[in-house]
Amino acid sequence: MTIGKDTIMDRAAESYKVMLAYQDWVENMFRTLDNKLALGENGKKLLPMRKNKLFVTPNDYVLYNYALYNGQELYNTWLPPWVGRFYVDVDCLRKDDTPIDDYPAKQLQYIAFVWTWLGAKDEYVADTEEPECWIGVVEPKPNDPEIRVYDVAASIWASIRIEKATKKESEGWILGRFYPNNFSSELNGFWQVRRFPLKDVSSIYQTYQLIVNPLTEKLAQLEAGASIEG
Repeated sequence: MTIGKDTIMDRAAESYKVMLAYQDWVENMFRTLDNKLALGENGKKLLPMRKNKLFVTPNDYVLYNYALYNGQELYNTWLPPWVGRFYVDVDCLRKDDTPIDDYPAKQLQYIAFVWTWLGAKDEYVADTEEPECWIGVVEPKPNDPEIRVYDVAASIWASIRIEKATKKESEGWILGRFYPNNFSSELNGFWQVRRFPLKDVSSIYQTYQLIVNPLTEKLAQLEAGASIEG
């Protein structure tokens, strides 16, 4: 659908205000999640990768210490369609000063994530009526077990394809797998994803019900012997 020039001009200011409000919603949700996932629900204390940056398409997005400019690079003045955060179980980390991003993949069997999506204009996902939140747990199984966990997360970010790689659905989770060499992926593992309207994450209670509890419960089940393949 083509939007006329007059309509664009009439709506530009209001649309910009809505865009800023949406960004604020997403930022606050991830800040809240960083706190709540670190509390140890279901015996799983999860910490984020990339402490000060979110994964986005196509560039980085600063989450903390907001600044309009960083040198010559402009941040946070556009609306990325996808925004994501990856989390790891603190019990899998060594008691040293190694940054989470630099851990070898072999030390972390599972990686959890939370993504938001505007709900439109993605060539691999059918448009939805409204923005969505996606949560997931991944057993990545990279070809190189010594690869940095950050690089594994980047590959997950680029490689999950719901509409091409879904195997089945079970108890609200979509189950699928990676296919090596597809979308430049070097992962051989499996994933489980749950998606729902972003507007449903409207309170701390819903944050626990829709994100914190499902993720930590799923990780606890997997580490107790459940199969990620379902």
